[in-house]
Amino acid sequence: MNKGLLVALIFVLVLAMAVPVLALTESQARELETLYEQENQIRQQIVDKQEEAGLVDAETATSLRERLANMWEYRKQQFAEGNYLQGFGFGGAPCHGGGTGNGMMGGSGRMMW
Repeated sequence: MNKGLLVALIFVLVLAMAVPVLALTESQARELETLYEQENQIRQQIVDKQEEAGLVDAETATSLRERLANMWEYRKQQFAEGNYLQGFGFGGAPCHGGGTGNGMMGGSGRMMW
């Protein structure tokens, strides 16, 4: 395949992905922020219920709440910059580390945000 054609194709694909973000109205942006805020509140409620049920201890629950608060502050910063592609692997957060190691939960496989 011709290099010029490949570069043009990549450019068109990148532009096509950017168009929905550029077309975001003020109303849509507010709606997304509201939905993300609801998601944050639900995650906090989940941590509360996990602690209440004894699934996580108080120290872990506190740590999770702090992490959720930090994530929410980061999201608000991203909203202020016009980035509404949060979550689901859309690049809302920078990658940390080189991909090796056991992860946050020491390799236990439990998802704790």
